[in-house]
Amino acid sequence: MEKTLEKLTESIKADPQNPENYKELGNLYFRNSEFEQAIEQYLTALKIDPTFYKALYNLGNTYYKMEQFEKAVHYWHEAIKVKPDFDHAYFNLGYHYYQKEFMREAIRALSEAARINPDAADTHHYLGLSYQATNQLQDAIAEFRKAIDLKPKEPDYHYNLANASYDSGDYAVAASEWAITLSLRENDSKARNNYCDALLQLGKYDEGLCEIEKVLSSEPDYPPALCTKGELLEKVGRVEEAKGLFARVLELTRDKDAWQPLHKYVVDRTAASEGSAVP
Repeated sequence: MEKTLEKLTESIKADPQNPENYKELGNLYFRNSEFEQAIEQYLTALKIDPTFYKALYNLGNTYYKMEQFEKAVHYWHEAIKVKPDFDHAYFNLGYHYYQKEFMREAIRALSEAARINPDAADTHHYLGLSYQATNQLQDAIAEFRKAIDLKPKEPDYHYNLANASYDSGDYAVAASEWAITLSLRENDSKARNNYCDALLQLGKYDEGLCEIEKVLSSEPDYPPALCTKGELLEKVGRVEEAKGLFARVLELTRDKDAWQPLHKYVVDRTAASEGSAVP
């Protein structure tokens, strides 16, 4: 850092009215998490040129790192006022709104970022996630496919396309995309369990049982995998073994906030099964 700092200081001395030099010095401080110093340099750049959109944008990034989100959003909007086709600022706004679960705002900002720069894979990915969160599944699927076309070896893109396809009832595509995810990220237990769930829906029970053992061999107490195995065992007539697995799932998930949806699912399906057996 010292050599670069020295070089930038010399550049500022040689050309003190060049805002680019102060922006670069701010970036140096930003990369080293010295955020207050970064802000000082960006503001100096803006004193020289109040329309210097790169400094406005980087101020937003710095305040975001400091978790001062209102200021971050303000400066990203200011950057867009100066440069209306600034896709990076729109992406950051969309990402922020997605994280805060303001999905309408996220879709609006990310759609604009994608319109300006349709070749940014991450923009399509987060736009897809925003559509999925609002149950606009076909739009989500379309965006995930665009992301994959641009960056075909990113496992998250395939994983989320599989999720949206499963939710839309297209189990064949879901299985295919989770299989691709696993080819790129072999030890992803969640993806493999989901893949087995898709195989279950497709009636490929033996294949599903084979795959679920790969999860349980490394994570024998992973509740979703135990549940999926129980459902597969029911389909092949091994009902008593399945009951034992469901009981184990209830034991592992009881009073665990993170597992409450799964716990409720098993409680409800067990009650329904027992009720159907009553004459």
